[in-house]
Amino acid sequence: MAFWCAAWGLAGWACVLTVFVKLSPSWHPALDGSIVMSVMAGTITFASISGEATLRRRSVWSSSWRVVLATALAVGLAMASYWLWTAALNLLPLFGARAEDVSDVSLVTLRFRVGAFALAGLASGISPLVLRKGSGWFHHVVGGTTAGLAAGCAWHALNFAGHGSDLFWAGAGMGAVWGFFHGLLCWGLPDELYAGWLRVLSWNRYSRRIPIDAHDGVPTERFVGHFTRGLDLFLPAEDGVMEMHLSVVVDENQKYSARGLSLQPTRVIRFLERVNLQYDARRPAPLQTRIDSGDRIEIGDGVSQAEVEFIMLPKEER
Repeated sequence: MAFWCAAWGLAGWACVLTVFVKLSPSWHPALDGSIVMSVMAGTITFASISGEATLRRRSVWSSSWRVVLATALAVGLAMASYWLWTAALNLLPLFGARAEDVSDVSLVTLRFRVGAFALAGLASGISPLVLRKGSGWFHHVVGGTTAGLAAGCAWHALNFAGHGSDLFWAGAGMGAVWGFFHGLLCWGLPDELYAGWLRVLSWNRYSRRIPIDAHDGVPTERFVGHFTRGLDLFLPAEDGVMEMHLSVVVDENQKYSARGLSLQPTRVIRFLERVNLQYDARRPAPLQTRIDSGDRIEIGDGVSQAEVEFIMLPKEER
């Protein structure tokens, strides 16, 4: 989502630049700032909502009204917040501002625009939040504001980098940074779109895989072994697999764990880490550890050995 929103942020800036340079708009230059902020906030909100609709496989009608409503809300909030910030600068001596400085459209400075960036970023965060019915409100509020401030910092830094000013690269950096931090902080790829699978890496049942999650989302436990009936994943005894060797559990919060059920070696292997799940008869319960996508589980003593991998795939793979 971060790169997706960053690409749309660049596209939004390109559209604004095209209108300003090629079409020679007839509005007053004092409107330029509010138009830039509102278009950028609307474009990034459009990217966030349309990206979510694509991931959730929503229908065209369901996606369209959500995208239109969220984009319009973001544009309206960003434009209103820009003029409220400008009015506050005129009424209050914030940052040492003077009326002639605030009204000077040729003055390029972050000091008098930092609030406008923050409020426009907040607008781009609140608008998708309304469509998501308040889910993740903290991430949207803080992430949206942070994205707007980061965009202002990028705009300021690129404008004064090197010799002289370059508002072209400053605007491009603003759009890309705004979109990137918005996608990174406000709404990422949710876990509920994915489900856990066990995939066999051993040669005799290579690429065989089973789903961990139940269709109704209740907590589930899948068993691995060579018992002839009733197990979810069968692996032959010739590979050092016991009748009931291993299980993978998912709880109501979609957190996955591996449990060792055998006295034979069972190891979870991940980056810079090895976890031994060999069953200890002195313990009242089997050992277990959290697992994430890409973790491999070695079963057996090394001479006769099987290997499975835990992976996360989109739920539609079922």
